[in-house]
Amino acid sequence: MATQAGTLMHATLYDAPDFQGAAVSISPDRWKEDGGAVVYSLARLGLVRLGSLRLPPEPDDPEHPLHQYLAWFAHVTVWASRPQTGRLDPEGRGTTWQQYDADTGDLGDWAARSQYVRVWNEEDGAVTDRDPVAGDGCPLILKVVE
Repeated sequence: MATQAGTLMHATLYDAPDFQGAAVSISPDRWKEDGGAVVYSLARLGLVRLGSLRLPPEPDDPEHPLHQYLAWFAHVTVWASRPQTGRLDPEGRGTTWQQYDADTGDLGDWAARSQYVRVWNEEDGAVTDRDPVAGDGCPLILKVVE
């Protein structure tokens, strides 16, 4: 449903721990090109909860056919309630939002708390865990898909 045609990398979200249960694949939004971030409600994705997630593989082999696409690292940001802004308040981490940068077999408390999710990416070596902004330095515009 949320996977964009022609996109080779995606995150897979599962409604149960240990990569089990109903699953949906989401391609990272194109916030660098489009200047906007796409946030999905779990209800829209058909998930009651978010129990675990898998991010795209990161092949070490530079000859790997997907290496050029996987030089970007995927992230998943989840919110406990509908996000109102693209700014991630550092003081809200762990209370209003959480970010995952690797396969996570059990989201713990966030499995039940997560209501909204965004899959996005950064270039290899970029600073992660920051407040993303659009290319012109303006705050990210969120498109929330309910």
